[in-house]
Amino acid sequence: MSLERLVIENIKRIRKEKGITQEKLAEACETSTSYIGLMETYQNIPKLSTIERIAGALDVDPIVFFHDTNRLPETRERQVSALKARVLTTLDAELSIAIRAAAGMG
Repeated sequence: MSLERLVIENIKRIRKEKGITQEKLAEACETSTSYIGLMETYQNIPKLSTIERIAGALDVDPIVFFHDTNRLPETRERQVSALKARVLTTLDAELSIAIRAAAGMG
């Protein structure tokens, strides 16, 4: 997905999640409703200054528009799996040491 499309998708998603109409968003950003509509259909690409105004109107940090939420769960799942593997390896090693020590083999 292109960065432009990602930003627009996130703006649209957050606007809808917050229950804000295109009209209200346009008003809060001091732009036209048609601009927001064209942006959400990828016919207008917002400038950074417009992205900042939209973020302010939606009460979010502008950086959230650049996050690919489709990839976050997969990345987190890989991180959790890697952490589980490290913890289990460490526990296995510690358990082996404790068992040998308890059996007087340590």
